[in-house]
Amino acid sequence: MATTNLSALLLGELQALSTEARRKHPEIKEAAERVIVTLRGIRATASAEIAAELAKSDEVISPFVLSCKSNNHRLASMSVQCLQQLISYRAVSPRSIQQTLSTLNSVIHLGMDIQVKILQMVLPLVTMYDNCVYGETLVDALHLCLALQKSRDPVVSNTAAAILRQVVVAVFDRVVAEDREHADDTDSDDNRDTRENDLTRTFAKDAFFVLQDLCLLVAGSDSIFIRTESVDQGLVLELIESVLVNHAAVVARHTAMVQILRERLAPFIVHFFAEKTSFTLAVRCIRVVWLFIRDLHADLPPECETLLSILTRLVDPSSNAQPSKTAPTSGFPLFYRVLAMEVLRNTLGDAKLLHRLYQQFDGRNAAGNDSEDCHVVADVLKAVGKAAVERPELRTSSSDGIPDPSSAGPVAGDGNGSTDSKQVGAHSCSLRIEMHKLLDKHEPPLMPEPYLAYLAFTAILSIANGLAGQVLPLCSENVVCHAPATVRSPGSVLDPELAASLKDEQVLSIKGLVQESWSVLLSVYTFYLAVCVDDVLFKQIMDTMQKLVQVSGAFGLNEARDGFLILLCRSCLPQAAIADHERQLQQGHARRSIGRPPSDEPAAENSDEPAAIQTALPLVTTSLAGTAFTLNKRQVECLRAVVACAQYLGSVLGPMWYPVLVTLQQADDLLFQSRNMPSAATLSGTAAAGSTASLSNGQQSKAASRRASVLAAKKDEAGQIVSSELALVRSDYMRMLGFVRTCGRDAIVWAMGALCVLGADLSTVPEDAELQAEEKSMRTMPRIIHRRLSAVLNRPTFAIELLREFAVGNADLFVGAAADASKGKGVWRMIMRHLLATATHLHAPAAMRTQACCAISDIVLKAMDFVSLAELQPADESEQLAPSFIDKVASGEAQVSILTPLLQMMRGTAGEEPDQSIRFVDVSKLTLDTVYQLLQASGRSIRRAWGVVFDIILSVLEEPSSSSMAVETLAGTESRKPGYLMRCVFPCLQLICSDYLEDLPPHCLRRCVECLALFGRQNEDLNIALTAVGQAWTLCDFFQRLESSPLSDSDAPELVSSTLAAAADLAVAEVWWSEELGELSARRTQQVLWILLLHSLAQLGCDRRHEVRLGAIQTLFRTLDMHGNAFDAWLWDAVVWAVVLPLARYVLTQRAHVFELVREHRLDELLEDAQDEAARIANQSGVVVEDPARLYGKQWDETAATALQGASRVWALPQAAVENIGCADQAWQCIWQLIQAFYVGEPAASICQCVPALELKPDVQVSADFVNTQAATATAEAAEAAIQRARLRTRDSMTAATGCVSALVSSQKLAAEPGWRIAWKAWLAMGALATAVPESAGSNFNEDGHGAAVVTQDALCAYLCLSATIVNASGGPEWFTETDAQALLQLAQVVLMYVDIPLQAADDCKMTAVQTQVLDIVLLILDDHVHGCLDSAAATALAAADLAKLAVLPYVLREQHSALNSSAIAQRTRTQFLPMAGRLNALDSTFGGQPERKRMGRAVRPTFCALAASALDHLGRVLSSASSEALLAQALLSGVWQDAIVAMGMHMVMPLASEDQARASDWFVRAVSSGMKQLRQAAANADASKALTSAWTAVGSVLPLAMDIPQETLELHKDSSSTRYERAISEASSCGLGTAAQIRILDAIAAASLEYVVDESADAEQPIEMAAFWPVLVRILEWGAAAAPEPVVLLGTGGGVDVQDLTMACFTWLFRMASRVADGGSAAGWVSKAAMPALVRRSAMALDAFVSDKRLVGKSPLPQSRIVLVRLVLQGLAQLQCHPAALECTVGSDLAMRAASGTAAHIFALYDSLVGLIAVPDPEMLPLVQQCLKRVSSEIFG
Repeated sequence: MATTNLSALLLGELQALSTEARRKHPEIKEAAERVIVTLRGIRATASAEIAAELAKSDEVISPFVLSCKSNNHRLASMSVQCLQQLISYRAVSPRSIQQTLSTLNSVIHLGMDIQVKILQMVLPLVTMYDNCVYGETLVDALHLCLALQKSRDPVVSNTAAAILRQVVVAVFDRVVAEDREHADDTDSDDNRDTRENDLTRTFAKDAFFVLQDLCLLVAGSDSIFIRTESVDQGLVLELIESVLVNHAAVVARHTAMVQILRERLAPFIVHFFAEKTSFTLAVRCIRVVWLFIRDLHADLPPECETLLSILTRLVDPSSNAQPSKTAPTSGFPLFYRVLAMEVLRNTLGDAKLLHRLYQQFDGRNAAGNDSEDCHVVADVLKAVGKAAVERPELRTSSSDGIPDPSSAGPVAGDGNGSTDSKQVGAHSCSLRIEMHKLLDKHEPPLMPEPYLAYLAFTAILSIANGLAGQVLPLCSENVVCHAPATVRSPGSVLDPELAASLKDEQVLSIKGLVQESWSVLLSVYTFYLAVCVDDVLFKQIMDTMQKLVQVSGAFGLNEARDGFLILLCRSCLPQAAIADHERQLQQGHARRSIGRPPSDEPAAENSDEPAAIQTALPLVTTSLAGTAFTLNKRQVECLRAVVACAQYLGSVLGPMWYPVLVTLQQADDLLFQSRNMPSAATLSGTAAAGSTASLSNGQQSKAASRRASVLAAKKDEAGQIVSSELALVRSDYMRMLGFVRTCGRDAIVWAMGALCVLGADLSTVPEDAELQAEEKSMRTMPRIIHRRLSAVLNRPTFAIELLREFAVGNADLFVGAAADASKGKGVWRMIMRHLLATATHLHAPAAMRTQACCAISDIVLKAMDFVSLAELQPADESEQLAPSFIDKVASGEAQVSILTPLLQMMRGTAGEEPDQSIRFVDVSKLTLDTVYQLLQASGRSIRRAWGVVFDIILSVLEEPSSSSMAVETLAGTESRKPGYLMRCVFPCLQLICSDYLEDLPPHCLRRCVECLALFGRQNEDLNIALTAVGQAWTLCDFFQRLESSPLSDSDAPELVSSTLAAAADLAVAEVWWSEELGELSARRTQQVLWILLLHSLAQLGCDRRHEVRLGAIQTLFRTLDMHGNAFDAWLWDAVVWAVVLPLARYVLTQRAHVFELVREHRLDELLEDAQDEAARIANQSGVVVEDPARLYGKQWDETAATALQGASRVWALPQAAVENIGCADQAWQCIWQLIQAFYVGEPAASICQCVPALELKPDVQVSADFVNTQAATATAEAAEAAIQRARLRTRDSMTAATGCVSALVSSQKLAAEPGWRIAWKAWLAMGALATAVPESAGSNFNEDGHGAAVVTQDALCAYLCLSATIVNASGGPEWFTETDAQALLQLAQVVLMYVDIPLQAADDCKMTAVQTQVLDIVLLILDDHVHGCLDSAAATALAAADLAKLAVLPYVLREQHSALNSSAIAQRTRTQFLPMAGRLNALDSTFGGQPERKRMGRAVRPTFCALAASALDHLGRVLSSASSEALLAQALLSGVWQDAIVAMGMHMVMPLASEDQARASDWFVRAVSSGMKQLRQAAANADASKALTSAWTAVGSVLPLAMDIPQETLELHKDSSSTRYERAISEASSCGLGTAAQIRILDAIAAASLEYVVDESADAEQPIEMAAFWPVLVRILEWGAAAAPEPVVLLGTGGGVDVQDLTMACFTWLFRMASRVADGGSAAGWVSKAAMPALVRRSAMALDAFVSDKRLVGKSPLPQSRIVLVRLVLQGLAQLQCHPAALECTVGSDLAMRAASGTAAHIFALYDSLVGLIAVPDPEMLPLVQQCLKRVSSEIFG
């Protein structure tokens, strides 16, 4: 694509050129065509190849040259464009370059567009044709640029200048390449000068001549090489700058070029600054000067020295620098100083450059290499420093230390006096662009007045950063601060490692530079620390000062280091404010000397500060109010810088540690005292904003309130800021303290000595004789120590805190250090002497004494850590501890030595008066805290001192001495509270239990159990008692983990059950407490420890405090749950008989006793103390305390519940071997008796009798009347006992007892028959006693004292839910007998009719929870498990009988008048339930008028409707599933089937709900359809005629009611008049079943009846059981057959299709019964004889009615239903095979006798009716009538 573009471009341009020139310039046209031919002859395709071919011919440019010479602008423009393209592609022949340049020179006058294109070609010519553009060709190219630079068009001029600059740089670029090519030939040093001076090479010569001409032109001389007229001086300086910027190294490498600069350029620059000139030239010249200094100082030393001197004089005209003859004098414009300062700042900011300049000039004096005194760099530093501080108005005159920028005033702005800026910084005191970079400006910009000073100060900052950047990376913090003791720390010279990394000369030069500059830097920093600068500048100040201190210290320049460090220390504190504060403080306190008199301290001489500040004031050591001033944020930053410096140079500070630590102490105190004080700026701002002089009184009040709120908010904000700053500073100096150890012993001595002196100033402890020399040297430090701030002692004192931190953090230096045993001896002695003196000093402030004690404790604890380490490491393997120290630990000496100081502090022995012993409460507390910490840190190391530890713990429970009591009254209100020291010592016991049980010997473990029991029984602190109970868990876990050896049979102890009498004797426990214990691994030792712990918990479970006993009981049984697998038979026996059963019996007895006292209103006997305590708590807290009587009842309920539930879980534990304990059955019976007593509410006397006779077996028999609640409450005594039990039971007790039963039924004890029998009997007794209601019971029988129900639905449901579990737990078929099943069902009925429970909603649609459970119990009898125990038929009969009772229960309770209510099932149900229902009626009459009882749900009477419906469903299922003959026979013989039929009938004829009626009819149909014949077959082998009779009677009693047939209808004789019969039908009432259901029921009964007798012979007699039923069935069918025919006058009112269906169904069954042929065979004759008369009567009635109606309506049609009915009758008559003798014949003729005895006797009987039909001709009826008559005639006549 590129080749195509090049070819197309050239061809297009040449053709256009040819076309343009064909008329006036034919020669151009010819030349163009020749080039076109040449171009088309080139076969190359690549662009480079085409360009190469074109470059071979000189004719290529001929048309373009001719065009340019034609002076035609268009042709020239086109030609220049083409030349540009050719040059860019290197397609011009090198021989044509000169001609091309000449051609371009000839057309520069033709226009700007051509001039720009010419300039665009110059640079490519120079760079791409360097092999031919040199010498004169180069001059031509330069001439083009110079000529166009003079153009008046600014675009051309600027473009030409830029191209010229690039061309000049390109000339020197070629020199670089040329030098690189000849580098191999000039590598040796011998040829270096030759190479540098060789100007025979083309490019080097061109560069030399160009540089020479530029130097001549800038000085105003004529050029030699370029040969041009005068050029703009600024342009020449710009070109020179470009050369030096890009190729200073090339210039320096060629001596000739350097000589040109020395001879031509340097004199010009010197002369230039001797006179005033324009701003533009000054900027250009100063930039060249900077390049001279930066890049050519090594090649032009004298010239650079002169230039630096000139710059120094420009910056400071009063400088002592030696000026040159042409040096500038005063009177120069300000921009000269600024430009000079910018150069000097760049020079000083380049650390390496500054170092080289110092080595080149000033460093020669230090090294002795120069006889002349050269101080160029020193003069520069002085000048810059003087310029930095030349504006004193920048300082804030009212500042104290570093000024706060928020309260500082304005600084000078510009020359017009503007004060917009309040801080010195880059934003307010600098230019947007530095002045030496303003190349396009002709006038200097306006500058802020502080700009020069700001430049000078930033130069100073650059010096500091540069020095630090050179030194600190070499002398790292690891070298200076972390050097080991054997390595000498930095001192007078650099560290050896640092010195070895540098040359000696370089080290000396850097050190000399630092020494030369530090005084100037210090003066500048002193000035600017009092100037309000911005945050950025202040951060730079702090960083650089910190670096200067570190650099000075690294070089051992102590004077410089101390100067900078003292400046930092003085600046970070408000010295004047501190002095004034102390002076005012002394006026309010009695003057007393607590330190050295002020006269003893050296006074500062030659001070410019007030005398008041120089005088030291005595310090006050009381709790003071906060100061009215604080450290501002910048002072805090300065303080952190001090800490960083001390941390870095800790090894070489020496006495300087004292002023550093004094500063830190005062800052720490000041920040702490003023943490809640707003800053001055906040206060002033608030005051200024709160001026209300011009407001009204109301406005002033609002303004004052608003100002107060604003001030409070700002005060909180300021307090948070100060608190954060305090934390930040503390973290810094604590980190510094950690670095002291790495600084060597001397540093440690100086630092710790300084802290001791600081502590002695406050505590008034006498001087330590061993520190007199160090203390004197420290107190002679600079004046900062004379300005001290009084300490606030309600917090850790600075000195003691730091001593403690250091000693604790570096205890290995003092206790058995392996490297050097004497390394920490002096420091350890110094620290401990001071702390002990402070702790035992009688007049020391209490706060400091406490702090000293704490410090000693911490140090002791740390020492114990090393004891632990020594125990872990043998002496021959330890690398950290000395062998002697390890030996002391092994012998126990170390423990005694370490614990001795704690004993001394506990005894309170004073150092000055050793004979006087005072027991301070606070010291005792501290001792106990220390013991706790000791146990935490080094408890494993205590071997022989455990007894002492337990003695200390138990000593707290002893009576204190009189002296201790005297001190306690002075110790404070907290120490006078009960259990103060107990709360301090108990954590020690907790820690022992949690961490160190493995280290205790057996007798100490028993003491540990004893301690826990004593702390649990103490009454001073409830929380401790509770925690002591909880700690038993830890002991249990420990005991469980112990491994034991088994006991032999001879050593096995006697079981506890064999040694106990009626109850557990405490003497047994006393034996265990005094028994001698063996090794911990012995099984007997573990048994004793276990039973002592469990027995102690049981004793605590009898505590009078609810919380304690509840916690103890919970802990006891959780222990048994979790760790019972570790118990053996003896231990389980002891647990059951000595712990569990006595505890359960006690809590139940006590609970019953409390409830009895509450009932008798005698609870004050137990609650006197509790009431007093409750009243005191109520008065103090203002809360309402619950009624003690009610509270105690609830608490003892909870206690008893917890104890019994835990005891129950013991038998349910899978790992519990309770079945193997002694007298296991008696224990099992005892726990069930206790649960029963808890559930029913037995009194205390009865519970005390729940002690089993260990020699007798338990009684487990259940009698038939065991659940007879009426008999249980028959006598007055029994009724009173029931009422008493009701008062003693609660809802919670019943719930808890039920939970106990749930736990017991999962026990393995139920796997044996005696255990199951005991549980079964107890369970039945619980339900029977809980639901026994005497007749004398009031309406509140089931209510507690607050009107709430005790026995609830939930309680009874929970109880009944356990029935299935208990029954299924029976393990043998002989266990659960029929008597048990009857008792269970009886219990369920009793619970069902316990009507005292509240019923929250009606139960007509949904069963209550109790009803659901009762129904489940009934169904439980049908369970497979029960079938395995009982006879299946008997179980089914029992369940079905009970279901039938439940199904008819609502009807019995309603007393509805119905024939079914007199049935046997209704009578039995009434007999069983009505006595209990009487209680319900009584409650209704009592609660009916009490609205509050209605709200409680009492007024909702149970209907049992939903229960009856559900029971009926289950009953139907039972009967439907009874397929075996045994089950059916049992159901029939027991009357269950009859009861079920009656129950279903009740639900059909007296429905409780519509859906219940439908279900009842379904079940009835199923039972009758599938059951009657099966019943007959099942009862075939038994005398069941009576049962079958009752069954058919039951069906017969239900059927009329279901068919809505009145009783009188059934009683009408068959010969009664039809009118009476029809009137009875019309008066029948409906039961709501509907005709369809009635038909279905009728079909089922009729079908069952026929199926019942279908197999009988024709001559069979009627079954006895159906004698009463069959006439009823026939009458019902006859009644149904007469239901449809109605008078024709009524037909228009609707007829009733359903009635028609019923009539047709009845006719159908009558025809089937009257026929001699049945579906399954021949029918019995008695069936036909019973049905035929009714059939004849109903048929005659239908036919006669049809005839009469037909005659009545005439030709009008009758309803189709009438026609269908008559057709059915006629068809039936025609098809019916009548049974012989079915009809009685009253005619005497032979023919009549024959007709009456034949199969068509019925037709003969209806002959008249049939003849009547013939008289009323009907085309549909006549064929049927004819068929009937034909059949009669055939019977009569054969």
